[in-house]
Amino acid sequence: MTQTTEGTSRFRIRHDGQTSPWMTAEQLKQAAMLGQVPQEAMVQQAGQPDWHQAGSIKGLAFPDPEPTQETEKPKEHADHHPRFKTLRDLLANFLHCPVAINLRQADHFDEAELLLCCEDHFEVNLPKLEMRAFVPFTRIKAIASIERSESGNKYRDTHTVRIEVEPCCVFTATAD
Repeated sequence: MTQTTEGTSRFRIRHDGQTSPWMTAEQLKQAAMLGQVPQEAMVQQAGQPDWHQAGSIKGLAFPDPEPTQETEKPKEHADHHPRFKTLRDLLANFLHCPVAINLRQADHFDEAELLLCCEDHFEVNLPKLEMRAFVPFTRIKAIASIERSESGNKYRDTHTVRIEVEPCCVFTATAD
């Protein structure tokens, strides 16, 4: 792909058998910087039949890889609580992880998988309801990071997220 990611072009990502919704070049750049797009993921530009490896696309920057045993970087302990600059950064840390969210009623939390964090919304898959929801960040009332008893090297291995939002009436018509 010779074109840079500047302008109004739209792109989508394919990785691990999943294809993302279309996003702007700016959203693609941000997703790559946040580590949401692995370098080996495939990217397609709207109107183009070909897919290209994300790592080969000019203009995309990726975070440094996780330290391996060969590197001398000190290991982070899972009990260390990182400081996230924004709610979006916190949620991006839990991409493709299970989360709990109360879309249907204030006191009922459904299990969901966090799929994507964009500039103004995040997307979750609700497997029990067989639907995908696009939730504007403005609807978030609170986010709780709850420590689990499991061990791991990453914060997301030892914590789960519970997202409290303003319930949406479109979900109340769906039966359990």
